[in-house]
Amino acid sequence: RVPQLLKNVRFAPGGDPLAAVPVRAAIAAAQARLAGTGRLLIRKSGTEPLIRVMAECENDALLVEVVDSVVAAIGS
Repeated sequence: RVPQLLKNVRFAPGGDPLAAVPVRAAIAAAQARLAGTGRLLIRKSGTEPLIRVMAECENDALLVEVVDSVVAAIGS
């Protein structure tokens, strides 16, 4: 078992924040930081205008850092 962190980020209906270059760059950076130590899962909700950002990692500080960086990129 590995610690998980899930955060939801609300976005404007009709938008696609996952297509934005800064968001894609933040996701790539987070995946690179977790390489070999954890995993990152990002997906749109099927029922609401939410992006779900979930990561698993044994290092709690790294876990929070990578999820927060992706959430901040999506929210801006």
